[in-house]
Amino acid sequence: MSELLNIRPNLEVAELGPTVTHLRHVLGFEVDVEEEDMGLALLHRDAVAVAVVRTANPAVNETTSAYINVVSVDELYAESKARGAKVVVDLTDHPWGLRDFVVELPGGHRLALGERIA
Repeated sequence: MSELLNIRPNLEVAELGPTVTHLRHVLGFEVDVEEEDMGLALLHRDAVAVAVVRTANPAVNETTSAYINVVSVDELYAESKARGAKVVVDLTDHPWGLRDFVVELPGGHRLALGERIA
């Protein structure tokens, strides 16, 4: 039987550098591959992967590019803010049982980070 393991968002940007640097220094991701000539960077933090892809016509979702499920969202929120994250939606408890916040990366992509609450 087949099994889906995870999902990796592809974030389109005009320049790799600012977004890769931000993901590393502000959100704590590690670089697996950075191929400037190919216009591709692959990063991960724990079991979450993100691709940054250079394109002539980058597109940005109006809401968020991805929702990343985390453990200890309050801790990650404090850590991200201390590292200079551009938080565009503060830590919020939603009536549908999620607690999350949204950050904006250089290039305009937004990532929601959150966890299920009781």
